[in-house]
Amino acid sequence: MPELTPAFFAYVCTAVFLAGIVRGATGFGFSMIMIVLLTLVLPPAVAATVILMWEILASVGHLPFVYRQVNWKALRWLALGVLVGTPAGVLFLVHMPIAPMKICINLTVLLLTIPLLRGMRPSKAPSCTATTAVGLLSGVINGASANGGPPVILFFLSGPGGVGVSRASLIAFFLFTDVWASLIYWQQGLVTWSTVRFAVLFLIPLALGIWVGSKCFTRMNEQVLRKIVLILLIAVTSVALLHSLL
Repeated sequence: MPELTPAFFAYVCTAVFLAGIVRGATGFGFSMIMIVLLTLVLPPAVAATVILMWEILASVGHLPFVYRQVNWKALRWLALGVLVGTPAGVLFLVHMPIAPMKICINLTVLLLTIPLLRGMRPSKAPSCTATTAVGLLSGVINGASANGGPPVILFFLSGPGGVGVSRASLIAFFLFTDVWASLIYWQQGLVTWSTVRFAVLFLIPLALGIWVGSKCFTRMNEQVLRKIVLILLIAVTSVALLHSLL
């Protein structure tokens, strides 16, 4: 862990607060933003571990308020794919060099975010096999970077359910995937007292950000807010990818 200087503390506080606003408003986006911002100042393995802890706490606090809107049928098939894909992703995280990992993370986020912004939608509802495949891809990415959201976000946003169903289902999905990934992280020795202390240190800005974002969800046009978030995500990811390549 790097030295906790005032500048470093302020940077992480700001990043967690802003990403928390996105999470509270849309039900997703926290990991995608934080993995990009944290890997600028932390090794990917450390960044992914603390992000998982924040995501679990965020989902535990959020899910009771949206439980009835969750698409549980789709989540069962997604969960099957995640169970298989997550261990493979953790192996990538443990054994891949840091520089290629950063490039892979940022490039994957960028490529999966652009279709969301373009409003891509499938012509028919996905089959059980296709749904499981989405979960598999999400599990691999989540295990490698704590950022398995984009495939599932695209899955729910392109489906027939409304905005409320998509948001609730994503919150439930992230709770399952992050708990499962955190157990594998612990088994691989990635969860340490240092990472736990680091995660706890920034719980207040996380809670404040989610609270502000939840208020935004009830007051703002969801489609406009979602476009703003995706444009911001593409911009942040592009900068981080360029930084990794230089």
